[in-house]
Amino acid sequence: MFLSMVLVCATPSALSCNIFTNVYDIFPTREECLVNSVNVRDGFLNKGAYAKAGCVKLEHEGTDT
Repeated sequence: MFLSMVLVCATPSALSCNIFTNVYDIFPTREECLVNSVNVRDGFLNKGAYAKAGCVKLEHEGTDT
């Protein structure tokens, strides 16, 4: 499972950045996740922001019984 994330910055300064995540849609494949994150990134780029798209693999943490 993969979580879509986009880093968006108003200026080249890291102090102007925010991270947006799509917590409502968790994707089964990296490819599907990247389609979503790239679409969101492109929306921010079209508005003049700096943006980087990516996905994070979610792994289940717990104890085996």
